[in-house]
Amino acid sequence: MNQHYIVRPYPSRPRSPWKLEIKSSFAGEKIRRFFPTEAEAYEEGERMVEVIRDKGTRGLKDEGGISVAAATRMFAAENATKSKSHFAKVEMLCRELNSKWSGPLSAIEPVALTRWLNQTSDSPTTRAMWFRYARMFFRWAARMRFIERSPVEGMRSPRATPARNILTPAQMKELLKAPMQDDVKALVLLGAFAGLRTIEVARMNWEDVDFKSKQIHVRPEVSKQTTGMLERVVDMTEPLVKRREFFKGKKGVIVKGSLEALHEARRKVALGLGWEGWPDNALRHSFATYHLGRCANPGLTAYQMGHTSPAMVQRVYAVPAVRADWKAFWRI
Repeated sequence: MNQHYIVRPYPSRPRSPWKLEIKSSFAGEKIRRFFPTEAEAYEEGERMVEVIRDKGTRGLKDEGGISVAAATRMFAAENATKSKSHFAKVEMLCRELNSKWSGPLSAIEPVALTRWLNQTSDSPTTRAMWFRYARMFFRWAARMRFIERSPVEGMRSPRATPARNILTPAQMKELLKAPMQDDVKALVLLGAFAGLRTIEVARMNWEDVDFKSKQIHVRPEVSKQTTGMLERVVDMTEPLVKRREFFKGKKGVIVKGSLEALHEARRKVALGLGWEGWPDNALRHSFATYHLGRCANPGLTAYQMGHTSPAMVQRVYAVPAVRADWKAFWRI
């Protein structure tokens, strides 16, 4: 073990639980870094000691700190346990950043990042996705003290134009008549009539759906959110109350298999109905549209859906809500 630094567990930072500390007796000041694995902490410790021996602590400042390659490797490792779709986007971002920048992470400026973002796609929605993941990465890097400030904070977010796949009342009735396994039916009912996300239903227990209080408890460990609204209570709507017998007596997790198996089962239901595929977020989009049409209160609809901003609900759903046959939907 090198006598000039110490690597020890640091459990209070679960995403980077290994602390590297360069001793002040060697560097003239205490220098700390945090890493997701013990091996990466030791690797960086050896490197930093060599730089300090050769150039002093000024050498660390001159070299700009951690490289883009090292930072993206650590970021990908931290996200490896997340959903497959999320991790796939993280990997895409890391590959893109590595292909554009080979030097220190701190050298990436907002102007260059904006130029790169504008070249990623002609679609504003796709550019908005790249922006969100870049912002996630650079904010993480700032929290890790790899950079002083995220360059994304100086950029303007692309304005996404999300597709709204809304089921008509007739399509919803047709869907409810289709044969499907219980976890898919729970997904359909809770998505269309409570606005829950697929990942939330996949993490829920049957007991979270409480017909005595006519409420659904979205626990912190169920919620998709990592910041903002971590927990919420969703009021049941009439179509759910009508179908209480379906939920009666069921216990434990709603989705016992994998998320991929749930998606496959859902796809088979769509094919059985003659649909080309299962419209992305159709259930949740339908809930938002018909709920806003009935209550005319973006704040209430936003809360039911777990959004922190009613402005987004107003911007995306206000026009289709006015035109939607919401009375027929809530009579289903």
